[in-house]
Amino acid sequence: MPSVRSLLVLTFLPAWLSAASAEPAFEIHTVCRTAIAAIMDRDPKLVQATDASHGTVVLTYARPFDNFVFTYRCRIDGDRVVWADEPGRWRDGPKDAKVSFEVVSAGERLRIVITRANGVTGQQLFDHDLNEVH
Repeated sequence: MPSVRSLLVLTFLPAWLSAASAEPAFEIHTVCRTAIAAIMDRDPKLVQATDASHGTVVLTYARPFDNFVFTYRCRIDGDRVVWADEPGRWRDGPKDAKVSFEVVSAGERLRIVITRANGVTGQQLFDHDLNEVH
């Protein structure tokens, strides 16, 4: 005969799992903002993201000392972040750096990995508030 504890766990487990999986760990806007910030060596909190068409996000960054606005486009392809200057080409060629992301620490952090064409790889880790974790 199953114990009361086992029955309670079996009763509440499906509800807990559905609540936990209902919210994505990081939205596409957050992934794109963080990736562009990592590529450009900027604070992701200063990058603004808006929806465009067909799963593309438009990102803007105003340089603080002169308010010059930089604009980028971003889309997610699996675990890869594909981006472009606006106007400009998508950075998805064989000589372009590969930018990928992964959600780590039980969904609490986002790792951005940049692998340059010469094989040099760098990565940055960010928490949910877009603070870089050292």
